[in-house]
Amino acid sequence: MKKISLNNIIKFRNKAEKQQKGFINNLKVKSEIKTEGGGNYWIRSLSALSNSIKLNNHEPINEKIAEILELFSPDLTSQTKNMYERNINILHNYEDFDFSNWLPNEFEIESKSIKKNIIYINSVPVQITPSQIFSFEKKEENYVGAIWFVAKLDGYKTSELGMFTEALFYYLSNNFEDKFTVSNEHCIVVDVIQKTELNYQNLIDNKVPSILNSTLELIRQNL
Repeated sequence: MKKISLNNIIKFRNKAEKQQKGFINNLKVKSEIKTEGGGNYWIRSLSALSNSIKLNNHEPINEKIAEILELFSPDLTSQTKNMYERNINILHNYEDFDFSNWLPNEFEIESKSIKKNIIYINSVPVQITPSQIFSFEKKEENYVGAIWFVAKLDGYKTSELGMFTEALFYYLSNNFEDKFTVSNEHCIVVDVIQKTELNYQNLIDNKVPSILNSTLELIRQNL
């Protein structure tokens, strides 16, 4: 297996034990299928949110809402119409959101272009794709944080968001620890459907169960 996404790690965990081996075998022989839970379905809203964080303003959100509205036409299939409406609903939820709830007062966006987005955790190659990475200074120490916008039609369980958050911490540690200290509080995952968020400090404080490594151990056993 070259890589496995967090969505497929979650799908694996939710499979019955007798189905888990077959699920992993299918991932080995074919590309991961893009479903409503995948990035392509939600790309319009997730990319606009990511760009708004990068620019630290709401203009990309407002522009994307207008762009999607222009795409509506009478001949749209119901599936496409639903997709557009769901993306617009997400954007409306955040068009007046205060980004200071997530971001430090002053920060710099860090490049993802040359960073490893496949990190081996428990000998499993996990694909980790944060939306934006940022650095900041606090008490004369340099920190790095990240935000990862995720979406699934019926939303994620808190424990599942915890898996994203833990994976994001591994990503930051592997790619940035030579220059920065990873900020637990600014290692953030946002479920944009349910408007819920989690940071790595929540796992440290045992407010959320840590289930990523135990799930990856099961995957490793089925490889």
